[in-house]
Amino acid sequence: MGCSGTGRTLLLASCAVHWMLAAAFNLETGDVVRKAGEPGSLFGFSLAMHRQLSPAERRMVLIGAPRAKALNKQRANVTGGLYSCELTSQHDDCTRIDFDNEVDPKLENKENQWMGVSVQSQGPGGKIVTCAHRYQRRRFGNTPQESRDIIGRCYVLSQDLTVDLQSDEDGGNWKFCEGRARGHERFGSCQQGLAATFTKDYHYVVFGAPGAYNWKGIVRVEQKNNTLLEMGLYDDGPYEVGDEHSLDPVLVPVPANSYLGFSLDSGHNITKKGQLTIVSGAPRTNHSGAVVLLKKAGAISTLLAPEYILEGPGLASSFGYDVAVVDLNRDGWQDIVVGAPQFFLKDGEVGGAVYIYINEAGKWDSITPVRLDGAKDSMFGLAVENVGDINQDSYEDIAVGAPYDDAGAGKVYIYHGSANGIITKPAQSLEGKQHDIKLFGYSLAGNMDLDHNSYPDIAVGSLSDAVFIYRARPVISIKKDVKVNPKQIDLSKKTCGNNICLTVEACFTYKANPASFSPKLTIAFLFEAESERRKQGLPSRVTFLDKKPTDQDFQSTGTLDLRGQNKRACVKAKLKLQENIKDKLRGIPVEVSVAIQSTVRGKRQSSLPQLVPILDSADSSKVVTEVHFLKEGCGTDNICQSNLQLQYQFCYRESNQDIFTPLPLENGMAVISLSDQKDIAIEVKVNNRNGDDAHEARLVGMFPDSLSYSAFRSHRTQDKQVICVANQNGSQADCELGNPFKRDAEVKFYIILSTAGISLSTTEIEVDLLLETTSQQETLGRIKAKAKVVIELLLSVSGVAKPSQVYFGGAVKGESAMKSVEEIGSFIEYEFRIINLGKPLKSFGTAFLNIQWPKENAVGKWMLYLVNIKTSGLEEMACSPESEINPLKLIEDSKLLRKKRETQDRKSEDGGLKALFSEKRKHKTLTCSGEVKCVEIKCPLQGLDSSATVLLRSRLWNATFLEDYALLNYLDLIVKASLSLDVTAKNIVLKNADTQVRLTVFPENTVAQFVGVPWWIILVAILAGILMLALLVILLWKCGFFKRAQKDQYDAAYHKAEIHAQPSDKEKVTTDA
Repeated sequence: MGCSGTGRTLLLASCAVHWMLAAAFNLETGDVVRKAGEPGSLFGFSLAMHRQLSPAERRMVLIGAPRAKALNKQRANVTGGLYSCELTSQHDDCTRIDFDNEVDPKLENKENQWMGVSVQSQGPGGKIVTCAHRYQRRRFGNTPQESRDIIGRCYVLSQDLTVDLQSDEDGGNWKFCEGRARGHERFGSCQQGLAATFTKDYHYVVFGAPGAYNWKGIVRVEQKNNTLLEMGLYDDGPYEVGDEHSLDPVLVPVPANSYLGFSLDSGHNITKKGQLTIVSGAPRTNHSGAVVLLKKAGAISTLLAPEYILEGPGLASSFGYDVAVVDLNRDGWQDIVVGAPQFFLKDGEVGGAVYIYINEAGKWDSITPVRLDGAKDSMFGLAVENVGDINQDSYEDIAVGAPYDDAGAGKVYIYHGSANGIITKPAQSLEGKQHDIKLFGYSLAGNMDLDHNSYPDIAVGSLSDAVFIYRARPVISIKKDVKVNPKQIDLSKKTCGNNICLTVEACFTYKANPASFSPKLTIAFLFEAESERRKQGLPSRVTFLDKKPTDQDFQSTGTLDLRGQNKRACVKAKLKLQENIKDKLRGIPVEVSVAIQSTVRGKRQSSLPQLVPILDSADSSKVVTEVHFLKEGCGTDNICQSNLQLQYQFCYRESNQDIFTPLPLENGMAVISLSDQKDIAIEVKVNNRNGDDAHEARLVGMFPDSLSYSAFRSHRTQDKQVICVANQNGSQADCELGNPFKRDAEVKFYIILSTAGISLSTTEIEVDLLLETTSQQETLGRIKAKAKVVIELLLSVSGVAKPSQVYFGGAVKGESAMKSVEEIGSFIEYEFRIINLGKPLKSFGTAFLNIQWPKENAVGKWMLYLVNIKTSGLEEMACSPESEINPLKLIEDSKLLRKKRETQDRKSEDGGLKALFSEKRKHKTLTCSGEVKCVEIKCPLQGLDSSATVLLRSRLWNATFLEDYALLNYLDLIVKASLSLDVTAKNIVLKNADTQVRLTVFPENTVAQFVGVPWWIILVAILAGILMLALLVILLWKCGFFKRAQKDQYDAAYHKAEIHAQPSDKEKVTTDA
């Protein structure tokens, strides 16, 4: 309705009342009539509304108090009684009705008889029935043979609450179990009157006796000498379950301990049109309960025969504890409401249920009931009542009591009928805690107008000796017609000075039921502009000019008198358009809402305050009208149909530069490869080709937790500037594209995102891109921009063998003969260097250096013997398996180590070249994938920061190479190493994570290798060399190479061609001298 906000002092009170009533609908909860009885009397155990027509018209509530103190002539302490209460504001003005004030102690006992356990009125000007189901008949009183039967007894009173001695119906002779067979198997515990009612045609009185026939229970229908006059029937009953004449328990349609007659109601058009049907609950039938539909068996029969039995669906649910007959959908067929207060669901919070059987033209076999559930332990459905049409919408309504709801305070729920049957959502709930009592809702009465306003009221009883009467407010419907002038806003035309103004006119009329209800009403109205826009934190585009000082700029309030039903009254309000508004496309909505402010003037009833009518809850309390702008750039239909299109791609941003490079794609998806935390960007292209102007066009980017907005950049080649604004945590950015974004316009910009939130668990990022415009475009959907995330570790490994060339030779020495590692063979030190240019590895997991160590050849002989492993730049490290490090436990001798290395250096000067340049070169490359058996040495790189070194000191197994590889000129032995990371994340990539180290192994040169050259060949070769040298010297001598030049020759030669040789510096000095 628009009653929230500040500055509405005129409407505060009326709005508060209106909203309270809207929540509670039309039963007055603020001014409830309370009637109190004697403490402990169970005042309110039963209720009925009664209208007396003579000798004077009176409307009252009849209240049973079955534990009320005895009257003076009853010779008992507690007998129970009946009270009448008129509708007044006083709490203690109820009057006890004087009847049953005598006793024959030899024949009866009235102590604890529970008079008032049930009470019912026959209708306006009709009779009243009330009962005492624990009334006892005595035999052989005050003798050893005395016996008592709890037969029960009922009284019928005249409309003026007296016993008319001239009437056959009046008095207390309604005790049909008297004189019948005794004992609980028959009628000794009859308990007549636990339920009693009148039929809807006011002709019969109906009694329930749930204790008859071993608590099978029976129902009896009687009348007294009026049948001949009213219906033309000479012999009319009584009618009884089990037959009034034969008294046959076999004819009772329920088993023992069923309590048939525990609850009663009746009606015509239940099973057949025009036929009377008695509806009786039997809440213990088959341990779950049942409801029996009874009819007269025939024209000459006195049997009440079952026509249908509705069986309880839940074990121990007490289905049938109370029943009500009501036409909920106004189809002319009576529906049945059944309470099951002990129904529960094993796995649910349900404590009681009510079943609604919507009549299908008398076909009860095919009906599936609607179940209404109550709160846990609430005993929802203990009382159900037809309360009439309390809101005067032409459909009867029901009330349901839940006396243990709300921690035992109790509640009553009101449900409305409709063309479709029951409306399952409660229209209203009445609460016992409002009155500070317990077990509110134990009994109910309604379907009668007590305060003369044509709306039926409701009475609610409790077990706290208090009854509450809720009056129904008249329900009115206010029609609201709203017009705005001008119908369109032309921004080029000023209508009031230098401004643009609008006029809103609202006209009101009301109607109500009945048509005779036509008081003068004062309504409070509220004009309010752009409430939804302001809820979004946006300012209103208009202000009211004729508002009150207490009103906000965007509202105008006042009051208006409606002088009767269908009498029209109007009011106007003027608005001014704000300057420099952005939103020129969407219309400006103006809401008009009303609330009833004044009370109805009229006759006051017994000093009770007059009730204010309430607005019909089915009607909207407000009406909204909208005035639109005259649009430009939107075509001849004046509708802006834009055609915004979006393209995007992920880019990499160069460090501290506005240079953007598209990211590589993998299966059509961009791949973000993070070697260090850097920024990425989304390149966005938006165009509006062949579309009308896009007003308030913008792009909204929504980012996951792993990304956050950093900045934006417009493309350097475009003139149009985009403005992006992010929220506080950078999870969303709004980019304004233009207002309007013109036809065929195009824009390109970059949204820069920080990747600082990306973690090891991030394998994919998803950015939502949403184009928005106030123009009309159906194809604007959310686009999900996805990219794969790969975390690239800047971790590399390199290796070298020192020395890179080694030799084997000498004698073969077996493993068992070795005492120190120096005896094994040549020393080799493998150095692996690990460099980390990124984050410390501890943020990702544990890194390992994995070395494929060539331990043995194919036949199991040693190749490289690993002596020890040393590290630098790491925490203390233990490589595994430790059993591969110096497995023979040989001794290391540093002196022998140095001597051996010097010998190797000397050998390297000549032996290697001879092997490489021999005539027949034989070589082999040994790898782990070939004829070498390798073991994996795994070294954890704990504490690796920027760099670290791992040194593997080893020995070449000399004997193996002498035995298996002596015929080779040389061989290469390959050692491979790689890096790995022990993490569960699958998106971590290691580049440059492996290396291999080559070791070249030569055999030592021995005499045996060159002994095959004869000595004379060597001698001839020497002599030939000397001869060639002599010939060369003679040739040079002949050419004058050894002859010194003279000075005159030099001077002459100096002036010749430059091809002659130049004199030396020494000669020049000598000549000058």
